[in-house]
Parts: sequence; C-alpha cells; structure tokens
Amino acid sequence: MNGEPLSWRHALGVGAVFFVISYGFLQFWNSRGNTLPQNSWIAVGVIVLMAVLMLYAGNEIRVYLKGESKRPPSAQKARNTVVAAQACILGGAVFTGWYAGAVAVQAARLETTTGPGAFAIAAVLAVACAGLVASGLLVQSWCRLPEDDEDFRRGQSGKPGKAGESGTQAPEAT
Repeated sequence: MNGEPLSWRHALGVGAVFFVISYGFLQFWNSRGNTLPQNSWIAVGVIVLMAVLMLYAGNEIRVYLKGESKRPPSAQKARNTVVAAQACILGGAVFTGWYAGAVAVQAARLETTTGPGAFAIAAVLAVACAGLVASGLLVQSWCRLPEDDEDFRRGQSGKPGKAGESGTQAPEAT
C-alpha cells in the first residue's frame, strides 16, 4: 500500500463491501431453501487468539520505540509485525463484514428453533473480528517510527542526516 498506514476508514470500507456481498449471498442462499453456514465457537477462540498474539508481537516494538528496552527488534521482525498488523486489519474487516451480513440474515430467523443460537454466535464472531481489526490498527500505530528518527529520515531522502550528525556517508551508487 505504497508505505501509507491503513486506517479505520480502509477497514470500514472493506467491511461494508463484504457486508453487502455476504448479506446478498446469504439471503439468496437462504431464500432457495438451503441451510445457512454453521458458525463455531472455536472460530471465536481462534480470532481472539490471533488478536492477542498480534498485540504480543507488537509490544516488543512498542517497548523499544518508547525507550523502555535497549534491545532492538530485528528489521525483519519489525517489518513482519507491521505486515501482520495490516493483514489483521484487512482480514478482520473482511470477516467482520461477512459475519455482520450473517447477523442481518439471522435476525430475520430469530423465531426459528436454531435462530437465536445462530444469531448470537454470528454476532459474537462479528465483534471478535472487529476486535482483530482494532488490534491490527493499534499494533500498526505502535510500529510507527518517530519523526525525529535519523535513520528513518536518511532512508526517506536517500541522504545522510544533517552535516556533523553522522560519522559516515552513504556510498554513492555507480
């Protein structure tokens, strides 16, 4: 995504698109007499575990950038953490939209014997996926380099920092 961080607007847009798709598909599927896909409480546990692991992975970078740790994370680990956070944002938004569509379809089936249970699990899954989006957004914000980071400025401009700040010059490309 050309170096720009994802925002809640990206997540909301993706979620809205997938809500419309899932609601339309599930409504069509249900109107043809087919049974709706069954959701599982295990899926809730998996999504919550993903959100917790995302927060755990991002915490190492947050602690280092706040100056509370002298041991820097590897560049590869930091990059992978940001990529994983963005995957949580987009993937969580997709599944939030999907499960919100299922909630909307299940709301019309509340009077059936399986309706309330299916509605409840779909609603919990939608909330859990929104939590996954929130954890991704939070970790992505933790991974943002401070504006006064000399190495970051040097990487952006392709030149070393101000004269006298850096003892070495970047070699010229031939």
